[in-house]
Amino acid sequence: MSYKQKSGKTTRSTTQNGGEQGQEEQHGQDPPQTDNLLAEVIKIGSTLQTVAVDVTSIKTKLTELTTAVTAVQERVTEAETRISSLEDTTERLRTAEGKRSKLFESMWDRIQALENHGKRNNVRVIGLKEALGADGTLLSCVQKMLAEGLGINAAAPEFEIEHAHRALASLPDPDKPPRPVLVRFLRQSARDKVIAAAKVKGGFEWEKCRVSVFPDMTKELEAAATQCSVHPGVPSNTEGEVEWEKHELHIRSCRGKFFNKEANDEETTATE
Repeated sequence: MSYKQKSGKTTRSTTQNGGEQGQEEQHGQDPPQTDNLLAEVIKIGSTLQTVAVDVTSIKTKLTELTTAVTAVQERVTEAETRISSLEDTTERLRTAEGKRSKLFESMWDRIQALENHGKRNNVRVIGLKEALGADGTLLSCVQKMLAEGLGINAAAPEFEIEHAHRALASLPDPDKPPRPVLVRFLRQSARDKVIAAAKVKGGFEWEKCRVSVFPDMTKELEAAATQCSVHPGVPSNTEGEVEWEKHELHIRSCRGKFFNKEANDEETTATE
């Protein structure tokens, strides 16, 4: 009995000693774990400081970007306002340009009408050689041509010629057609009778020249007549009367366009 008890005590004491030693060993390992934990805390603190600095920088950049975007929006708004204003101005200018264009066209037509009206006493003689009337006798040469070529009593007071001259152009070469002769009668009735005689006679020979007589008109009216179906060219002897009828019709038509357009423009202006 006593031995077993002693053995049990011995066993307990041994067990207690072993537990104390294990606790001492565990207490001996605690200091390294604490150091590692402090190091991790310090590292996390440093990282948080870095993050805080980065967040501050991001906030600063975001503020700058917000300011820049606001400035851009203001500039875009200003640009849109200016563009809208320019579009309105352009539209007004386009409308004004259209009105000015119509006014200019109307004024140009009136000028043409007035110029052609001023030519109502004129005839244009084509085919007279440059040598005829070169010594200052062009007026007497025209009177002789009218008398001998068209059978008109040029000496009568009704056929008084105000002036006669060559078209304002450089002297052509000998192998080129001569310049037209512009003749202005004092009375329109004389011009009408000369045109009627030329219409019946057509082109005629005089002083070895192929002479034709036409009404005088502006280049614009002549171009408008040229655009008609039949070109108002020099009439021949066989078709002279037919060509003259068509020629006169073209001239009346083109002149009518000028005067009718002028009347329409006046009505439009009065309505506005």
